Amino acid sequence: MLSLPIFDNQRLIFHADRQTLRKAEMARLAIHEWLNQHDFELEEWKNKTAFELGISISELEQKLLVSTHEKSMKRKNKAPNDSEDNA
Repeated sequence: MLSLPIFDNQRLIFHADRQTLRKAEMARLAIHEWLNQHDFELEEWKNKTAFELGISISELEQKLLVSTHEKSMKRKNKAPNDSEDNA
């Protein structure tokens, strides 16, 4: 049988997890709607930027994905160090 504090902690963790998922879904929907509304402008920007760089649109998209992935990995690697420094 679970003790009351353990049960309460599990219930709170479950509730926080559900709230996080709900917020993430709301953000995903908002971003999806924004992208749909600005699709034409984004395509124009990609065409212009690719032309200025002298590369194809698919190459530009690939470079953007790689750059975003690298920044994400740097943030992910940096985050644990920051929390250790603050402890």
